[in-house]
This record gives sequence, structure tokens and C-alpha cells, in this order.
Amino acid sequence: MDELGFEVVLPREEHAEIVMEWRNDPDTLKASFNQTPKVWESFWPEFQKEYFTIGVLPPLFVSKEGEWVAFLRFRPQVHPVDPARRCFELSIMVAPRWRGKGIAKAILKVLPQMLSQRGYDDILAEVMVDNPASLQAFLSAGFSKVDEVEKKGFKVVRLMFSLRPHQRKEKVFIIAEAGSNWRAGDREKDLKQAKALIDVAAEAGADAVKFQVFRADQVYVSNAGSSDYLESEEDISTIFDDLAMPYEMIPQLAKWCKEAGVQFMATPFSPEDFAAIDPHVSVHKIASYELCHLRLLELAARSGKHTIISTGAAGEEDIAWALNTFSENGGGEVTLLQCTAKYPAPQESMNLRAIEQLKNQFGVSSGLSDHSRDPVTAPVAAVALGATVIEKHFTLDNGLPGPDHAFALTPEELKAMVAAIRATEAMLGSGEKVPQAAEEELRTFARRAVQAIRPIIEGEELREGVNVAILRPGKQVPGIHPKFITDIEGKKALSDINAGAGIQFGDF
Repeated sequence: MDELGFEVVLPREEHAEIVMEWRNDPDTLKASFNQTPKVWESFWPEFQKEYFTIGVLPPLFVSKEGEWVAFLRFRPQVHPVDPARRCFELSIMVAPRWRGKGIAKAILKVLPQMLSQRGYDDILAEVMVDNPASLQAFLSAGFSKVDEVEKKGFKVVRLMFSLRPHQRKEKVFIIAEAGSNWRAGDREKDLKQAKALIDVAAEAGADAVKFQVFRADQVYVSNAGSSDYLESEEDISTIFDDLAMPYEMIPQLAKWCKEAGVQFMATPFSPEDFAAIDPHVSVHKIASYELCHLRLLELAARSGKHTIISTGAAGEEDIAWALNTFSENGGGEVTLLQCTAKYPAPQESMNLRAIEQLKNQFGVSSGLSDHSRDPVTAPVAAVALGATVIEKHFTLDNGLPGPDHAFALTPEELKAMVAAIRATEAMLGSGEKVPQAAEEELRTFARRAVQAIRPIIEGEELREGVNVAILRPGKQVPGIHPKFITDIEGKKALSDINAGAGIQFGDF
């Protein structure tokens, strides 16, 4: 097919007349939810008021061979699957003489690329069940069926096309990091404390609880010495030996997680650890210092599972190498976590803006592994910056012995963090600047319009400040937008208008 052209439709009478003519064609009416033909007296004000609702997506005429062949209309919609994603509804009306010539299919082939930079995530389309030609055109263009609904007495198929599939705004995935805080003494106490941690994470509303699984001889060299961060003279390998989780605990904890309704996760530190963990997890986690562990990256990639990689103490070259390695070995979905490798991490070291940078530079989702002590500030800020994953250490009691209890969140703090993240998600909304449902009452009551300031009799000329003014309507019906007040100046009223009533198109 010859190349299509796209021209912006303007709120002009000549454009409205063409749209109304096509709209009233019998075949078009059959495919419409409202099958009553339009009349000019009501359609012209409707066209001006309702057809130009998205500034960055004005209606378009499609041209071919120097002739307009179709009309495209865009309307903001609440997303039917994920209200946090920005969505608009697309309607295509093909000119009567061009039907059956593949125009809609050709439009749908090129339109998504045209619209990909307009700030929206998804395109929604609604097609009547008994309109198979239109349905097939959308499906052939890559739209996917969402569901079937009833609308104004018609059965309708709703279809979706994702403009930005790598910027999904799903619910933030919250990982309660138990780490090695399960260690309590003997094996019976260890298991009891680990299960208690799982119960706390589930009660707090976390999506997953994560443990660490390692063997000292697979992590440090034998003469690594002691760590200043742990403020202990004990050799790091001795500490790791004590905190090493027995592999037989893994299926027990995974089972307990399933019963508690929270996802089980564990961080491996060697191929052997990975093999023990893999059968029991649906998401893998690579720790910051393992970002350069070639074998772990290969295994995570080959597992085909979503992999989360922390980036503490890493630079851009390290991260690029890890992602390339992951990709070259068949890796799929991956999330990078901004992380400051300090326990606890000072506020000024958090560098939360790196969350956006990781997403933009590497084209993957990003989040935060938070080692700061505050339970709310960093997670809330991270979610506002686009984080899709939040990970935070927690404990049963800050006074318990072990390296990670002191800076970890208490059960009540973990619960407060989850609540704050969910509240932040709700407040962020879709980003589309449209009137909210909560605003509707005052939008109608207090938003200014053109109102009659005294009774107006039929034939009387409309004059600003004399019989009409820009006022808030209160309980009266709102009039036309104040932008039209100069247009109606001197026009004659076609019927009597009561004091306070809103001036409508058709009143003059």
C-alpha cells in the first residue's frame, strides 16, 4: 500500500462536517455503540468539547493518494489491568468508500511507532464481537485480547497493545531480607527463628522473604582475616562457617513460606548453593559482591528465571559486563538494584537517583536494596523514582547476636515500610493529568463556566456583565467553557434562560 499521511484535525466546522458525514454512514452506525445518526446542532458542540481531550494526541485524519481515508480519535482511559499504567483508547473510522481496502490494518501497522514517544504505556481498543473484520485487523497488528465486556447492551472485545513493555508499572515487589538473621543457636532453634521471620514478613505484607545460603570456603580465601565492618577480631571465615545454612533447611523454609503466603527466595554464593536453591525459587537474586561471579551469572541466566542483581560497590563497566554475560547465556528478565554496600548506609551515600539512571542506561527495571536504618524514607523516595523492587533487612529483635540484627528493621518497622510503599504507589497514580473521580463534585460545583446572571428572554442579545458572566455554577448546571464567551457576545438567545443557568451550545 502507498504511504499513509497523518494530519491533525482542528476544531473547525469543515473538519467536523466530514467526521459527522462518515459517522452517519449506515455501515459505520452498525458498528457504533450509539446507532442514532448525529445532527449538526448537537454534534458541533460535542466535537469541540469532547474530541480534543488529550493535548499530545489530537485527533488525526489519515490521507492516501491526496485524499482523507480515515479518522483517528484518542481518549484517556483508566487502564483495565493496571491503573498505574497510562492508557488511551484508540478509535478508527474509515471513510465509506475506502472500506475493505486494508486501510485500518495499514494504519495499525505504523501507528504504534508514531505514538511510542507520547508518554503513554498502552493502547486500548474496543471492538464489537460481531465485527470480525475490525477484530482481525487489531489482532494482526499485535494487539492482545484483554477480556470481553458488555457496553451499552453490546458484547465488546477489549484489546491492548503495549507501547512500553519494558516500563511496566506493576506493584512494587517487596523483599524482606532475613539474610543470616535466622541463626539462633542449635538447629532446632535456627529453624524456629527462621519460621518466625517468615511469619513476620508475611504479616507485614511483604511479597517475598529472602535468606542467604553460602559456604565459607566458597566465599573467602582461607586467610582473609577479620572485617572492620563487623567490629570483631574473629576471622571472617569462622563467622561465615557459623552462619552457613544447612541445605536441608531450604525445602523446609520454602514449604513454610508457601503455607504463609509469601514467596521464598535465597541468595546463593557458589554453584553448589545455586543448585540447592534453584528448585525452590521462581526468582533468583545475585548479591552485590557476586555481580562479577561469572559462574553464578551463567547459572541464573540459564535457569530462565527473573533475576535480581544488586549493584553495591559496582561501577557502570561492572554492571554492563554482568548484563552482557547474563544476556549471552540466554538470560531473560532482569532487575538492577541500586545499593550502597555499607551497613548501615549513611543517608548521604544512598544515591537514589541512580535508580533512574540504571533503568535508562541499561534498559531494564530497577529498584533499591536499602541498607539505611530508616524504615520509610529511602523506600518511599525510591518508589517515587520508579523502583519496581525494594529489598530491606529485617529482624525479630535488634538486640539479637549476629552481624545484621543491629541495622535491620523490627517487625513493626517492616510493617510500616510496606504500608508506606503501598500508599506511595497509590498516590503516584498514572501520571495522566485528567480530573480524578474524587474531584468530580467540586469540579462541577466550583469550576467556572458561562452562566446567566439574570433571567434572559428569547431574542435578547447575550452580553458579558449584563446578562452572562464567568462564574462558578454551584448546584446549577455548568455552562460552556469561558473560552467561548467572546464568541457568544451579541448572539441572540433562542429561548428563555433562567437566572443562574449555564449557557449551553444551542441556547443562542
